[in-house]
Amino acid sequence: MNKAAFIVIDSGFSRESMSGAARVLGIRDLGEGRTVSGAPFLDAEELNRFANDPMKHGSIVLERLRALDRDAPLVLIRAHGPDQTMTRTAWEGGRQIADGWTEAYLWAVELCQKAGLPSVANCSFGGFTHAMDGTGWESFQLGRATGPGRSGHVLVAAAGPGDGRAVHASWVTESGSATTLEVYQKESTRYNLWAGSPGLNAWELEVWRGSDLLRRFHGSDIPVNFWNNRQQLTFTLEGAGEFRFRLIRGDVAGGAASELRFDCWVVWGGGAYFLNHVDPTLISEPAVFPQVLSVGLRNGSYSPAQCLPGGKPDVLLEGGGPISFRLPEVTAAVAALLSANPGLDIDGVRSLIGKYTSLPGSRP
Repeated sequence: MNKAAFIVIDSGFSRESMSGAARVLGIRDLGEGRTVSGAPFLDAEELNRFANDPMKHGSIVLERLRALDRDAPLVLIRAHGPDQTMTRTAWEGGRQIADGWTEAYLWAVELCQKAGLPSVANCSFGGFTHAMDGTGWESFQLGRATGPGRSGHVLVAAAGPGDGRAVHASWVTESGSATTLEVYQKESTRYNLWAGSPGLNAWELEVWRGSDLLRRFHGSDIPVNFWNNRQQLTFTLEGAGEFRFRLIRGDVAGGAASELRFDCWVVWGGGAYFLNHVDPTLISEPAVFPQVLSVGLRNGSYSPAQCLPGGKPDVLLEGGGPISFRLPEVTAAVAALLSANPGLDIDGVRSLIGKYTSLPGSRP
């Protein structure tokens, strides 16, 4: 039986977390642009040069994974750059100019395939960068290697903190009308706004603070993303206090498509939250993608449908603690399933692991 490999995508890995790791198939550092694969396994000198984890996040994740399965082969991806943010695919003029974490994942899966091994990727991170509906570039990339009908390779991701923060707002604005969204931020904050239908760009977004108009965005100036034919607006507001986002729609000829849905997320910023139009669905990406096994806490708050069959998160764990550090419990359990039956795809794994699962080594 070939043991399933762990693909760990995180902030980096310390020397201590990798100590004694003899079965490392490959390493990739997106911040340094460095890729090394083993023949068949890397040596200690290579791992020492690779060791780098200022955030100390990936090191904890790797230590917990190795405590659950010391002998599993490893592929390690340091996906954070010098600024400690997740490295994503870079584009310029509609052309891809640099790899991100999804390209690194595809490389890791190919490495495992060449070694004849199934794999489970541990993604103890999450955010709100794209449309959050499975239509973005990262979801497309993951679908090339994992998902229904793609056996032997599964990606497990953290659903988010589940603390019910009001950092997702959604609303419908009819043609010829306006909607006002109110938000409070404690410090400078970045927002991500998506227009829900293609071709309807007769809208404006005004940003107000008190009686002062701070910024105005025109829908006609915002390009359409090629992978989902929708509009995305990302902007940053400096300072602290209450702000108003006023979304104004023009008339639509003949009354066609009179309603248009908008979604807005807090991408980053300490303590920012919406005061109205709050949407209770808050499952971070990549966990929200349909081809990903998403993991949350049973006592967390992610979505009104989370307790329903088929509702995200796919797995809800008992107990508490940061979900990013609980994720290895599920990753190790999925690895055991794939080691025994590498013909399983994501749907097969979901059916076997169950929504409310009891796992060996689970932490209360």
